[in-house]
Amino acid sequence: MDQYFYSTQIFEDFIILPEDEAHHALKVLRKKIGDKITVVDGKGGEYESIFENVNALNCKLKIINRKNNIGGLLKHSIHIGISPPKSHDRLEWFIEKSVELGIQEISFILTDNSERKNVKLNRILKRTISSMKQSLKALIPKINDIIPVKEFMENCINNEKFIAYLGEEENRHLIKLAPAQSDYCILIGPEGDFSSSEIKKSQKFGFQQVTLGANRLRTETAAVAACHILNLVNEK
Repeated sequence: MDQYFYSTQIFEDFIILPEDEAHHALKVLRKKIGDKITVVDGKGGEYESIFENVNALNCKLKIINRKNNIGGLLKHSIHIGISPPKSHDRLEWFIEKSVELGIQEISFILTDNSERKNVKLNRILKRTISSMKQSLKALIPKINDIIPVKEFMENCINNEKFIAYLGEEENRHLIKLAPAQSDYCILIGPEGDFSSSEIKKSQKFGFQQVTLGANRLRTETAAVAACHILNLVNEK
């Protein structure tokens, strides 16, 4: 079974594996000197490497093959602005699934009806890295701290901007309105949805109101569905 490891200490011809990654490789998987593993850097780099020592505190690997821009040549990108759900477990579920679907950027937004006012970025980043490795990807999406939704709208520079809203009609489905091969941003509100004033503000900043279908979805489910829909648009 393929398995990826993660390191930021990557040099011209060798890699230093972090202690936690080295412990897993050496103590759990019983890797030995000369064994091969694949290391990713979170920036699109993938490195086939072999163990030069078995010291978990200073584990050195020799690079024998490298690939660049893994997953970085897509003709579309997805940025989700999400009001984080109250349950951190549900938030981490969204992180896991969105990484599997190849999301490029995640921002957390504070809305009138938000149930959670802050997020644990360090914990989220750990989940992001874990999900990247499990789904055999080499890119870590950009993770942004929580900000007011108005500030997010003002600063959003994506070409195609959408806001998922429960009051929208079926004929404004995201899959019908999103053009292929673009960079997208879609706002996903809390369980209580966006307020009417937030919807008006979104129109001012060029966000198109869309629906994700007839079913009523939880916040984190809606965000994952939006990612999947935008990927489908680009498979036509």
